[in-house]
Amino acid sequence: MRLAPARTLRRIGEVYVEQARFLLPVALVLFVPLGFIEAWGEHAFELEADDLDAGQLAGLIVAVVVQVTTSSLGEVFYAGVVMSAVSESMEGHRRPPIGRLLRTLPYGGLIVVDILFSLGFAFGLVLLVVPGLIFFARYVLAAPLLELEHAGVRPAFRRSRELARGHKLALLLLLGGLWLATDLLSSVLGEGGASTLGESLTADWAIATVIELLITPIWAVAVCVVTWRLLHLEREASA
Repeated sequence: MRLAPARTLRRIGEVYVEQARFLLPVALVLFVPLGFIEAWGEHAFELEADDLDAGQLAGLIVAVVVQVTTSSLGEVFYAGVVMSAVSESMEGHRRPPIGRLLRTLPYGGLIVVDILFSLGFAFGLVLLVVPGLIFFARYVLAAPLLELEHAGVRPAFRRSRELARGHKLALLLLLGGLWLATDLLSSVLGEGGASTLGESLTADWAIATVIELLITPIWAVAVCVVTWRLLHLEREASA
C-alpha cells in the first residue's frame, strides 16, 4: 500500500486538534523564553566586531553559544513532547510525564540528526535542487525514527530511507509542501511583524515567539503522524 496524501493530511489535522490542548500550552511555556533568547542573540549579532573590546567579544561568543544550545535543546525536547502526544493518538500509548521525557530523550543523537539532515538538504539544493528533494524525501523521518526505535544516528537515517521507499512523491507533497508553506509563513510574519512593531528587542521577541507557536507544533505533528502512518503500512505489508 502507498501513503495516501489526502487521508494522511486529514489525520494530521485530527491529531493536531485532538492534542492542541496539551501541545500549545507546552509550546507557550517553552517558546516564550526561547523567543527572548533568539531575539537577544540577534541584537547581539548586530554589534560591530571592530568596536568591541575583549570583554564584549567574549560576551558575544557566550550569546551565540547560549542561543544555539538552548534553541537546539528546546526544539529537540518539544519534538519529543509531540511524538509522545502523537503516539497517544495513533497507538493509544499513554503520554509519559514531562519529567520523564526530559530525562530520557536522546538529545545528542537528535541534535546530530538535525544538523546532518539540514546540511545534507542544503547541499542537495545547491546541486540543482533535485538531489536536495531526493535527500529530503529519504531522510526527513530520521529524527522521529531515532526516538521511536531508540537507534543510533546511522541506523535512524537507514530506517528513514527504508521507510520512505515507494513513498517519496507522497512525502514531498505532504512534508515538502508543508515545509515550503511554513517557511513562507515564517518570512511573511517576520517581515510583517518588523514593519508593524519595529525592530526593538521586545518586538523581535514577540515575533519570534508567535512564529514558533504557529509553525513548530504543526510541523512536528505532521512529521510524527507521517512516520506512524508509514510504520503501520510497513507492518501491514509484512503481516
